[in-house]
Amino acid sequence: MTIYLNELGLACALGSDKKTVLTNFLAGEQCFMKADNSFGIETVIGKVHAKLPDMKQYGDYQNSRNNQLALLAFEEIEEKLAQVKSILSKEKSNELNIAVVIGTSTSGIASGEQSMQHYLATGEHSHDFHYAMQEMGATAEFIAKLAEANASVYSISTACTSSAKALISGQRLLENDLADIVIAGGVDSLCKMTINGFNALESISPTQTQPFQASRCGINIGEGAALFVMSKLAGDIALTGFGESSDAHHISAPHPDGKGAAQAMLAALDRASLSAEDISYINLHGTGTMQNDAMEAKAVSQVFNKATPCSASKQLHGHCLGAAGAIEAGLCWLLLSDINQENHYPKMNISGDVDTSLDEINLITENQQPKQSLSRALRHCMSNSYAFGGNNASLILSSELAN
Repeated sequence: MTIYLNELGLACALGSDKKTVLTNFLAGEQCFMKADNSFGIETVIGKVHAKLPDMKQYGDYQNSRNNQLALLAFEEIEEKLAQVKSILSKEKSNELNIAVVIGTSTSGIASGEQSMQHYLATGEHSHDFHYAMQEMGATAEFIAKLAEANASVYSISTACTSSAKALISGQRLLENDLADIVIAGGVDSLCKMTINGFNALESISPTQTQPFQASRCGINIGEGAALFVMSKLAGDIALTGFGESSDAHHISAPHPDGKGAAQAMLAALDRASLSAEDISYINLHGTGTMQNDAMEAKAVSQVFNKATPCSASKQLHGHCLGAAGAIEAGLCWLLLSDINQENHYPKMNISGDVDTSLDEINLITENQQPKQSLSRALRHCMSNSYAFGGNNASLILSSELAN
């Protein structure tokens, strides 16, 4: 059974509309990552620079930055959602079942942080703050109201695989006829807790992150939202494969041999009935930490040949944590879409030397000479997400336009 990704709404540091995001992604443009010390440490962040929607009509308790980002992305899919509803309702005698599955790790925690500062200064919390704003299900419930959902509504919070798993869950709901349409994706916003938490793990880079480079020293945190309209209604791009694994090697460090990562990629290929040679491009997890990049290079080199083009987009938009999987799947969606009419591949901004101690993979860089693999039509793209606890997920998106 084929499940289609009928539409995408996307907002991150690279932009807040699909064409702008794709243009900046293809250019390998890092200028949207800005130095910032407002979270208590010196680092670089990937902040959404677009004007966020006014939330007055939704009430104070819905007015979190997470929900603003969600609304920004939802406004991009609203028209297509209405079209899909209209078409499917004509094919079904009873009411359509619409579900929402959202991956997040921060929810509205930033609102809680602001209210706590108000409490420390005045002895009272902000009048417009309510604890429900930072519950993990808050943004899923907000999107459900926007989409008029009447079926399953829930959140997934498995750190950096959260929204990749949201897409997988959406596919399962559709395959098992538990929903006719699923709004699936991820939303996460910048806050002190995550930035200082990763800093406590000595994983934050004070400068721009440098995935797979010898001088890499950590991650840059970002924020954003990516929402997909998923259904069985035929479209141009499908979610053809997914793989999950849990190697449980360590609470925060990946398995050094990349066993779980390789298992997830192989499972995704198997489900999609594809070989490694069929994959046109891989969006790497590519955090810029010493262990994660080493593990991923090893896993990718085991599963794929050294010619498979790949890049790490987190250096352009930051590590968006619970939203990362959906945002990076969204970048693959854009590559496969008719917005990318000239079949361009993205490229990495390599400011230093690639770490030669890593297993060899085909990073697409600014100075790379054209290869045969970069001239073929983009047909199948893989997006990798790896999380704390050895939680791994790989997605494969495929273009129906190439059939």
